[in-house]
Amino acid sequence: MSYQDIDKEIAHLEVVFGLISPRDRFPLSYWQRRLHALMSLSLMPAQRERVVRLEAMLRSAGSRLSQVPETTRSGSALIAGV
Repeated sequence: MSYQDIDKEIAHLEVVFGLISPRDRFPLSYWQRRLHALMSLSLMPAQRERVVRLEAMLRSAGSRLSQVPETTRSGSALIAGV
């Protein structure tokens, strides 16, 4: 994957992670796998810093979602075509 493609993927995840809600179609494990795949690539220092921030965002989203009752966790997709 080129550095430009990595930047695009990071930018996409930054948007999505900021919008994660209990009603998302994709479970957190899906986003964790995508983030883990990025971490296995050869990243530039600035990209590595962004990925570290993404990890924190995902942990924060997981904490928020763990406080939501299970009955509100299903529903429509957050972003179509992802």
